[in-house]
Amino acid sequence: MMSLLNQQNPFFAHPHLAGSVWPDPVRDTFEDRVAAVAAVGSPGMGMGAYELEEVLKTRSLDSLLGVAAEHGVHIGEIELLLGWHADGEEGEQARRTEEQLFSWAEAFGAERVKTSAVFFPPAGLPPMDLLVERFAALCDRAAERGLAMELEPFAVFPAFHYGVAADVVAAADRPNGGLLIDAWHLFRDPNGPGALERVEGRHITGVELCDGAADPVGGDLQKDCVDSRMLPGEGDFDLVWMMRTLEAKGVDVPLSTEVLSAQLRELTPKEVATRTTAAVRKLLSAAAPA
Repeated sequence: MMSLLNQQNPFFAHPHLAGSVWPDPVRDTFEDRVAAVAAVGSPGMGMGAYELEEVLKTRSLDSLLGVAAEHGVHIGEIELLLGWHADGEEGEQARRTEEQLFSWAEAFGAERVKTSAVFFPPAGLPPMDLLVERFAALCDRAAERGLAMELEPFAVFPAFHYGVAADVVAAADRPNGGLLIDAWHLFRDPNGPGALERVEGRHITGVELCDGAADPVGGDLQKDCVDSRMLPGEGDFDLVWMMRTLEAKGVDVPLSTEVLSAQLRELTPKEVATRTTAAVRKLLSAAAPA
């Protein structure tokens, strides 16, 4: 079993090194990001569907695979799938997107696909049994491709919060389907810490580190989400508690980072990767048993 606290070189989620925020185009080249990941000895990085859709208009998938192979960097995660719970045109579009993401994941040899459920106010949640049924079915389709699904609630869309998501993954009870514990969304969600305490370790399929101020900067949750996250250890989140809680549950997934920060976006991918790796190592040292 892989211990979270023994991991020294973090995996980089796609937005962490993009140099921009969706829907803006990714600023830094695939080559520069892969080189930065390789330079710090990271186990790999993720890719976003919105980038792949654009990049593959002008270059082949084989060329991307060649760059990753040349640097020894693993593309371990593809994001983001929405609408898996929906009916009608939204549901049909979600299935088309799902097939594309699964195909890309297979091509890269990725193990994980990130997903969420977004309900814009005043839309309410569907019945829990429907969410459970459709998430379970999604996981079963992913299992046929050797993939795990990471279900990530977004604190900026509070209807589908960590409490709901924890109930969904527990009731679906699929070995390849679980929660993605993203520190920003977890600590900005009033239901987050409680959901983490009660969910079983086997129902956690991903962990993403970042930090933040005690309260959203400027009182703007959305802006705080995309501009004001901090490197681990630079803010007020109780990341030591989070890491120790995950470790006690026996969570053995790659430790990832997703820091959306206007300050970090001023730096090169290599600078971001270097600073991030140092911050993660410092956090792991602080969280290690005395």
